[in-house]
Amino acid sequence: MKKLVLLLLICFQTQAQIKFWNTNPTSNMPLFEVEWGKKTTIHTKVGKETKPMYVFNKTAVQTFNGDARTKYQMTVESTDNVAKRKFEISYTHYRQTNSYLGYIKATYVYHDKRPTKIFEENFETVKNP
Repeated sequence: MKKLVLLLLICFQTQAQIKFWNTNPTSNMPLFEVEWGKKTTIHTKVGKETKPMYVFNKTAVQTFNGDARTKYQMTVESTDNVAKRKFEISYTHYRQTNSYLGYIKATYVYHDKRPTKIFEENFETVKNP
């Protein structure tokens, strides 16, 4: 019985956080993480290191559940002295393969004369057995 409780506890802890890896290895946005019910963190490359750059104290809400998949979406913004950044984040859980695919559309509106930049990134997770 103790082994079963321990196994269930480990399973719930591993499902509490999901890491999404960018399908483009040269992207400046290599991964993002979702900690269910708490926060979403977007990581960026700074030189050769990957560091958490944007932390939002919310997670995406479920917008679709059917056809063996569940979709989550949210839009968050961050503003500083350089630019206003808007992140449209979505990810879908595919129940047959127990895997997720993610997508981020990042729009950077600069406060100076630089043109607005739009980045679209696709992500995936490691498939669970």
